Amino acid sequence: MAKAQKPHGEDLVSKLLNSRNILDRLDAVDILLKEKNKDKLLELIHSESWHLRDKVKRALCAFGKEILPDIRPLLEERFWYVRSAAIYIIGEVGEAEDFDKIRHYINSKNRTVRQEASVAVVKLIKKYPSLREKLTQDDLVLLENNLKEFKEFDLLDVILKVGE
Repeated sequence: MAKAQKPHGEDLVSKLLNSRNILDRLDAVDILLKEKNKDKLLELIHSESWHLRDKVKRALCAFGKEILPDIRPLLEERFWYVRSAAIYIIGEVGEAEDFDKIRHYINSKNRTVRQEASVAVVKLIKKYPSLREKLTQDDLVLLENNLKEFKEFDLLDVILKVGE
């Protein structure tokens, strides 16, 4: 019985992803995005390579809100870097309903998760201003401190509401 052949593009992507050269692996992400292969991109979000994960999370944002059902479960992943990537994506394309799913991460012990969550929470508030009312005074203080720590000064005005 003959082996089923992979499409030429799949062979190329596989070759690029198995390369030791990070630039080849990053090129594979471009191909997967062009092919709209969200399943393979979702697999790659578990990569231990920061550069690859960073490119993958940005590529997954291109799917818009349709990617959210695949991303939301990743908030419970045991690896901080997967949770962090999921939080980033939710900050970019998330909906108001995602706010409570990521808000508690602003107090994470992991610095990267805490940073992504702080930025994502503020981005959701920018899109859905009524979400600001859900923040407690403790949340506001924590967010302010986090945003200052991470030098995200342009986002401070969203939570401080200068002039109140």
